[in-house]
Amino acid sequence: MTTLPPEANNEQNPADGQVPPQGQVPPQAPPYQPPLGNPQAAPQQPPAGGYQQPPAGGYQPPPAGAYQQPPQGYPQQPGYAPQGAPTDPANTITLNYWLSVFFTWIPALIFYIIEKDKGDQRANAFHVANLNFSLLRTGLAIVAVILGLIPFIGWILGLIVWLAYLASFVFHIIAAVSAPDNYRQGKEPGFIFNLPIIK
Repeated sequence: MTTLPPEANNEQNPADGQVPPQGQVPPQAPPYQPPLGNPQAAPQQPPAGGYQQPPAGGYQPPPAGAYQQPPQGYPQQPGYAPQGAPTDPANTITLNYWLSVFFTWIPALIFYIIEKDKGDQRANAFHVANLNFSLLRTGLAIVAVILGLIPFIGWILGLIVWLAYLASFVFHIIAAVSAPDNYRQGKEPGFIFNLPIIK
């Protein structure tokens, strides 16, 4: 029977959780050898440097045939088709009246031409009334300027007509404020007086 030297007895396997004595190198595990007949079965070890850069070329698309079309009869999500909201005629009437307050017959004529063939008879009546009152205001301004060119009596008459024009300006503002409510409640256009120049 042979006995091992004390150093051999103290040498333990590191796999058992024992640390070899100081000054000795632990035995290394044998290198991995792939099974016979399959040399590519060796596991891929991460590089010693840590993080591995992605391959050159960036994103690689999935192989052809990876995406499959849904089968026939599969419920498709309906597409969103925006639809224009219907325009409130009261908003158009309000815009027409307020523009006509400051620019008289020009916006009134434009709205009358655009809106007369849309089929809304009540809204068309408001546009016609606004155009008639705008033409009346324009006529008062022209008469006031012409009378102002005549000395003495023309100045007096021109001043009276000019005051009538200022009064029509105030009446137009009142009509513009009350126009949307009058339309929604089925009332007449809110002009105190008017001339049926256009019907």
